[in-house]
Amino acid sequence: MVGIVKNTVSRLEPQRAALSDRVSKEMSKAPSGETLKGSETVELKTADVPSSIKQMASSAPIDEANVNRIKEAIKRGEYPIDIERVSDALMEAYVELKS
Repeated sequence: MVGIVKNTVSRLEPQRAALSDRVSKEMSKAPSGETLKGSETVELKTADVPSSIKQMASSAPIDEANVNRIKEAIKRGEYPIDIERVSDALMEAYVELKS
């Protein structure tokens, strides 16, 4: 799951950087010394949101059939669980969240 999130974030970073560059260019077009007033706002239109973000927001990337298969195997005691791998992955995720 952590890998899926990392891959998604790495795909979205270039898009976020491009949006940031566009905002910077637009702001640099303003005459020098001119700043935004408190009442002026910037709105992002739906078209500016990448389709991958819309897709992620609409549904989680979960393979329900695979999840159900694993749940049934665990109930029957037939799914091998490597406690060392699980604990290592949990610690890795914890350290990553803390940094």
